[in-house]
Amino acid sequence: MRAASGGLLEGLGIPEAEQSTYLRVLASPHCTAAGLAAELGVTADRAERLLAALAQHGLVTRHDGIPVRWSAAAPDVAVEALLLRREEELLRTRGRVSELMRAYRRAQQPHAADLVEVVTGTAAIAERWRQMQDGARRHLLLFDKPPHISRTDTELERSLLTRGVRVRAVYEAGSVSAPGRLAEIRQVVAAGEEARMLPELPCKLAMVDDRWAMLPVATGSELRAAVLVRASSLLDALTGMFEAYWHRAVRVPDAGGPAFGAEDRRGELLTLLSAGFTDDSIARQLGVSPRTVQRWVREVMDALGARTRFQAGIQAARAGLL
Repeated sequence: MRAASGGLLEGLGIPEAEQSTYLRVLASPHCTAAGLAAELGVTADRAERLLAALAQHGLVTRHDGIPVRWSAAAPDVAVEALLLRREEELLRTRGRVSELMRAYRRAQQPHAADLVEVVTGTAAIAERWRQMQDGARRHLLLFDKPPHISRTDTELERSLLTRGVRVRAVYEAGSVSAPGRLAEIRQVVAAGEEARMLPELPCKLAMVDDRWAMLPVATGSELRAAVLVRASSLLDALTGMFEAYWHRAVRVPDAGGPAFGAEDRRGELLTLLSAGFTDDSIARQLGVSPRTVQRWVREVMDALGARTRFQAGIQAARAGLL
């Protein structure tokens, strides 16, 4: 009988032991718990519990008397009622699938705190930046834009370059024009940094490998809070922004200026012009007077057939002078 019972009511959630009991009651109308226990090879208490469970499902009926007897409910009525209840439960469960999926997606998606972190205080920002550099393995990308919270650590950058980290930096003109700044940049360029300049950058930015980026929370005269971005679509977007500005930028000039001869450094003049330097800033960089710079600018524009300073930069780039 046990073999015949296998799976008959399993789809309704009825355990195998209860299925076997139901089939015994079907075959023995008005049976007692004691007689059923003997047939099933279980204790009387176990048989009573099995019958009580079947009664809750509506599969058997209890008849009071001495002794108490049990009879099976007609399968076409009792089993049909169980099927309807099961279908209702399945429909309710189906209705909750969307709710379960929302919970699933929340669990699968990274939390915002895992992707973005706010670092406050100049000391904390400087320390986090040093940690990022220490962790660099492949590349370091920079938008160098005032204000600066600390002086450039040329020794740290040299150590990065020595261990094979590619460093690319785009400097804003206002950053390069600070006293002594161009000399510092030339030192790291000589060590292997790839450096370019633009008149203006959208923000300060530092990116390490494909893992981290750090940029200010807000623009201002002081850097008091920074956002640390970890690997995400936001980090990918920042990488794309860096590459777009990198391709628009002009190289940082060498000490002697290659285009018009080292004696007058006019190649350097062209690069500074293209980077958006003012005459006063160029004069400070080249160690000459603003009037000398103005004269050189006119000569360069005449030589290139340019009517504006910007056009002179474009013509110089087309001629391969930058």
